[in-house]
Amino acid sequence: MIRLMIVEDEQGALNRYKQYLQQYQGGFTVVAFAMNYQEALDQFIKTQPDLIFTDVVIPGGSGLQFIEKIRSLGYTGLVVVVSGYDNFLYAQKAVKLGAFDYLLKPIFRKDYFAMLDKVKSTISGSSIVKNDFYSEKFPSYIQKAMKIVERNYESDITLDKVAEEAGVSSAYLSMSFSKYVHMTFINFVRYYRVKVSCLLLQDMNLTLSDVAEKVGFCDASYLTRCFKKIKGITPGKYRCNFRENQQKAQ
Repeated sequence: MIRLMIVEDEQGALNRYKQYLQQYQGGFTVVAFAMNYQEALDQFIKTQPDLIFTDVVIPGGSGLQFIEKIRSLGYTGLVVVVSGYDNFLYAQKAVKLGAFDYLLKPIFRKDYFAMLDKVKSTISGSSIVKNDFYSEKFPSYIQKAMKIVERNYESDITLDKVAEEAGVSSAYLSMSFSKYVHMTFINFVRYYRVKVSCLLLQDMNLTLSDVAEKVGFCDASYLTRCFKKIKGITPGKYRCNFRENQQKAQ
């Protein structure tokens, strides 16, 4: 279960988020609610959630100040920022503070569900990387590059962009990936996307095109090529095998 903390001072919005969570198909548990800055900080220290969903405007401070504070305390979990104002400066600040997503009020159920889906895939994918590759002995820039891929696998990821954010040259990052991870950076990104695809393929309502889009592949055919090369079977066969195993388990 993903442990969620909600920071929201509007009772109507809070009730709506509670209702959305009840309608969503599991995977999340709310460990804390907070309606102002100090309460948010107190609850954060007490519960240490996996995911924080915070409004920008809260009494006693702001959601952005709250994020800045918990980042200074070493928090590396996911944060989703909510705002009632389409303000570029808010969004820019949220990105600098490592916000996972930025949503504008009013938030409708489909948007909330899409955010929860993305969070679930990302957190599941993070454990995939740790189980398959990750080592505390890796240089810090390698670890940082992996985390960048974890957060951005659904978008256009290039070696140059990741190297710049990790603080090294692209040539050095490329060489280091081959040395420490024993695969190229590009193959690591493909492998990561395929592993997340395995999770998404378990949702029978998603088409192959939907899955390809959600994990950053350009189309279903490219997903199929990469998937077959890494897993040895097509995405369709993987889904069929999963469905059969589910039926046998019932």
